Amino acid sequence: MAETSAPDPKSRKPLWSRPIGRVAFWVCGAIAVVAFGAAVVAAGEDGWQGFVYLSGLAAVGFLVLYAIAAGETAGRNLRRKIEKNRTPTPAALAFRAIETFPEPVLISDRRGAPRWGNSAYHALARKAGGFGQSFGLPSIDRLWAGAGGGDGTVYRLARAAARGEGACEMMPPLDLGEGDIRRFHLEASPQAEGLILWRLVGAGERSGESGAEPVSADWSLHAPVALFSLRANGEIVGGNATFREWLGLAEGAPFPSLRDILAGDGARSVLYSRGGEGAARIDARLKARDGIESPVAIVVEWLPGEGALGRAVMYGLSRTGAPPGMAPSMTESGAAAGAAMEDMFATTPFGVVRLDGADPETAIIEDTNPALMQLTGGRAIPGTRFCDLFNWDDGRSPVDAFSAAMAGSGDPAEARLVTPDGQLYVHLAFAPARGGKRVAYVIDVTAWKEMERQLSQSNKMQAVGQLAGGVAHDFNNLLTAVRLNTDELLNRHPVGDPDYSELQAINQTVARAAGLVRKLLAFSRKQTFRMETLDIGDLLSDVSVLLRQIVEETVRLDIIHGRDLPMIKADKGQLETAIINLAANARDAMREKGGGSLTVKTSRVSDDIVRNAGAPNPREGDWLAIAVTDEGHGMDKATMEKIFEPFFTTKEAGKGTGLGLATVYGIVKQSGGFLFADSEVGVGTTFTIYLPGHEPTEEETVELREAEAEKTVEKAPEDLSGRGRILLVEDEDAVRAIAAKTLAKRGYDVVEACDGEEAYEILEDDEEGFDLLISDVVMPGLDGPGLLEKARDMLEGTRVVFISGYAAEQFSDTLSKEQDVSFLPKPFTLTQLAEKVKEELGEQGA
Repeated sequence: MAETSAPDPKSRKPLWSRPIGRVAFWVCGAIAVVAFGAAVVAAGEDGWQGFVYLSGLAAVGFLVLYAIAAGETAGRNLRRKIEKNRTPTPAALAFRAIETFPEPVLISDRRGAPRWGNSAYHALARKAGGFGQSFGLPSIDRLWAGAGGGDGTVYRLARAAARGEGACEMMPPLDLGEGDIRRFHLEASPQAEGLILWRLVGAGERSGESGAEPVSADWSLHAPVALFSLRANGEIVGGNATFREWLGLAEGAPFPSLRDILAGDGARSVLYSRGGEGAARIDARLKARDGIESPVAIVVEWLPGEGALGRAVMYGLSRTGAPPGMAPSMTESGAAAGAAMEDMFATTPFGVVRLDGADPETAIIEDTNPALMQLTGGRAIPGTRFCDLFNWDDGRSPVDAFSAAMAGSGDPAEARLVTPDGQLYVHLAFAPARGGKRVAYVIDVTAWKEMERQLSQSNKMQAVGQLAGGVAHDFNNLLTAVRLNTDELLNRHPVGDPDYSELQAINQTVARAAGLVRKLLAFSRKQTFRMETLDIGDLLSDVSVLLRQIVEETVRLDIIHGRDLPMIKADKGQLETAIINLAANARDAMREKGGGSLTVKTSRVSDDIVRNAGAPNPREGDWLAIAVTDEGHGMDKATMEKIFEPFFTTKEAGKGTGLGLATVYGIVKQSGGFLFADSEVGVGTTFTIYLPGHEPTEEETVELREAEAEKTVEKAPEDLSGRGRILLVEDEDAVRAIAAKTLAKRGYDVVEACDGEEAYEILEDDEEGFDLLISDVVMPGLDGPGLLEKARDMLEGTRVVFISGYAAEQFSDTLSKEQDVSFLPKPFTLTQLAEKVKEELGEQGA
């Protein structure tokens, strides 16, 4: 660029010494000589008048020549005198002064384009290699090209100067070659006509660093971070201009309270730091202008004494130190794009990190967005090795993980990110390397991994449930056939017969197998429930006798009834089973400690309490809570995660099937409730069952009263023989044959059908009608409920009993609604079958 210089007054020449002056002088002299000669020669012809006239003309010519010569000489002397006493212009003096400065000085326009530089700046540019292949004066950005162009410092200072404000910042180290690395303070001062004066002062050479006045008195006002002071009540006493700009406050406007500018518990965390030792760092979210919430870090130090102020520094976690959304872009024309990119980097919900090398295994972190800072608890700071953020103890090497992430195969590369609370599972991805540098993306997939584990566990549980439900029907049919035939043999071989004990052993084995199947069905929620309105107080009173038999003498049983308990709707037998199983587990847990206390407590709770316990979307209204608490050895976290899995047990081999809690869980879920466990090792465990409250109808209230009245009536032994016409529908030949034979022996007229279609044909052709229909639920083709629905008009006045070892959820709903339909679960005994038939036919069967 051409250098600007002041003009030199000495360069002006006198008029007579110029070519035009010399010509005029000799022309006038020639005219004067000619006029004088003419006057002498021609005077006689014209008289004395002509002589006088011509002589006067010559005299005038000489006078003119004298005036020109004298005027030039006098003017030249006058100009010399004026020049000698003349004062230089301010611009010339300024250029001369700046040229003598030892510090490099540059004058540029508002965009940073160089206009003039002093000798010191030229020398610095040559050492720094800023000239390159160009002969033009280099800008400051070009001098620091090897150090990132000044990391945005030049741009920030130029913006401050454009606003008419002086500013100063420390520049990155500048390599001048041969091991000479220097640090400079860069000062920017606004000048007239939109120019900016830049001054580079060596670190430690600035005025004010040795006790003198600082170069710029407002350095703290426009620092790249927010500075403010506050009182213990959250009142902000004062702050710098940067803080006002972030908050969108005009000059002189009062500052809002700290609670008004920080979201969530940020203000409380800052104020609670008072009383601690030294400075405290708090992560918070700033509610800045335009409603933007940005993550910031606040470092606060409280002065000692009552009523003392706190001094705080607030900075964003972006590259410029400004909160996300407020970081400046690099050029005025690209302001929107630059701000958008800075926002994307700072507000991205996953971790983004800039690395100083292409190899992530050895690269150092240059910059990190707030998301990764929060994930790592502040460990991902610039200067840290990227590889050190992860835990490689699982056997995987960084080379394998990083290579997989950079391969671009589409498969995620997993790693474990170290956090203050442990570790997180993350996916890694890398952008292509540019200029020897690379950007890495760190995505937290811990929740996804947990969902994947839960889904896998759910699929496994569903598979077990389907398996249990699928085999239960056939298995219960086989058990029923064995049980009925054994009962028939027992009728022929009564007590005292040599074969009696063996037959009883068979029956006991069948009973154990049937119990195992029932537990599997409970876990898989495939049991046939008959929902009825229950008073939990009455149910616990009935089951308390059995509970006292289950617990040992070293265990104290306490049953605490809550007040104003809601009624519930559940299967009484299944709920009793759930409570008994929890009591049995509690007994076993306290056995190792030599006993303890087992407490069963009921209470009325709200849906909010159920929701806070962990239930997803509980039904609004009152709920019943049944808490079973023991003083056993308790369980650790790893055990708690598996307690509801089937076949999982902490007991010794042969002392537990691992189906107890799985059964309880299935019963509670099938009843529309929730089951939660809370345990502490060495203290004990509490299982809490939450069941939705039920408002009984008038009909249900009457049934409850009748059932209560029946409890006081002592039933006399009944004769199980009777009369009546029965249609027996069963697809298992062995079960159908023995059941029909047993009922026929007791006086009933039995018609057999092997499936629903055959039964329907019998009903169509029969003219006498049937008193009782006994049908299996699950059959190929037309099942039991389908037969009832299809032949309902032909079964008027006919009682219905369904028998099954497995039923779908829809059948449980049908059974609860069809109050005239009874159910007999498989496997059953001959006596249970006869009692059910007698119960249904009543006096007619007598």
